[in-house]
Amino acid sequence: MLRLNLEQHGYEFAFASNGQEAIQALSDKQSIDLILLDLMMPVMDGFSFLDWRKSNPHASDIPVIVNSSLDDFESIASALEMGAYDYFQKPLSKETLGVVLPLKIRNAITSRTLLAETRRQNAILQQEMRMAARYQKFLLPGKTAFPEAQAAYLFQPCSAVGGDYFDFIELGEGKIALILADVSGHGLVSAMTATIIKALLPGYLQKSESPSTALYALNDDLLRLTQEDAFATAFAAIYDPRSATLTWSAGGHPPPLFLPLGNKPKRLVSNTPFLGVFKNDDPFLNYTDNVLPIKSGEAIAFYTDGLIDAPNPQGKRFGLSRLETFLEEMRGEQPQKICDLLWEHLQDFTQGFFPDDLAFILIKL
Repeated sequence: MLRLNLEQHGYEFAFASNGQEAIQALSDKQSIDLILLDLMMPVMDGFSFLDWRKSNPHASDIPVIVNSSLDDFESIASALEMGAYDYFQKPLSKETLGVVLPLKIRNAITSRTLLAETRRQNAILQQEMRMAARYQKFLLPGKTAFPEAQAAYLFQPCSAVGGDYFDFIELGEGKIALILADVSGHGLVSAMTATIIKALLPGYLQKSESPSTALYALNDDLLRLTQEDAFATAFAAIYDPRSATLTWSAGGHPPPLFLPLGNKPKRLVSNTPFLGVFKNDDPFLNYTDNVLPIKSGEAIAFYTDGLIDAPNPQGKRFGLSRLETFLEEMRGEQPQKICDLLWEHLQDFTQGFFPDDLAFILIKL
């Protein structure tokens, strides 16, 4: 009766009188779109078949509609808990056989088709994200040891890719440029903007050897090349070992920490706006070069707000003061060890949850 009725809707059938035969039928005929399953069968009942189906990938995606007697709701509930898509009850009324059951079958098959397409698209997206993550490694510094400096960093995007970019660039005559930028948001769009910054900012620093001039040039490019809702904070500096100075400028970025010998960390505060918001001729834009004398053995720590804003399970921020205290306690340690211990400290504080991209860079001069 089921076959004769459903054949009118274009369906073809493979029959099995028990669960074992159904398993064999699935092996012989891989193009099964739906399983109509009786719960009470000899040899291997419907529950045993559903249990087998869960551990077999080629069968677990096939929707199952179970049938049972009118008053056996407990069996139906158990079958649904074991992954059955839907059910119908015996005996079948004329309306169930002619209207309800065909609709249930069509919905089940449509659901499977949509699920398969979703998984296909997700697999493509995951592959693209893996490729993007590999590409973003290109944004990370390729060198951290220099004749006049030793650096280390910590980088943790909140997804496969992020919008934090930092680098160290040798300018000649022993000079080193330090760059850190944090693009608004996170994910692929932020990573694309970070790629633009990597392509432009180092060249501006090499040409001008003025961090503020480089930030003005980058600000103009971000206004031209990105969407209106995209902006970035940035910190740029040039260390000159001949004059023992660090010339720095910032655009809306959290204050880097200068770690002088024998003294507490000093915040390099600069009340400046983000990049990519105001035009260069706007009086509100006030990027300037600041000059900081440096003694041998002193260090600079710079970071993105994903670090100081990282929350613990109770919602409390890690905070800049906590970072300052940590760096004071680690005074005298090598940059890489400090980064490793900071990562452990952050993991303990946040329990591994990071809602934003996180970067921390320490360079000992």
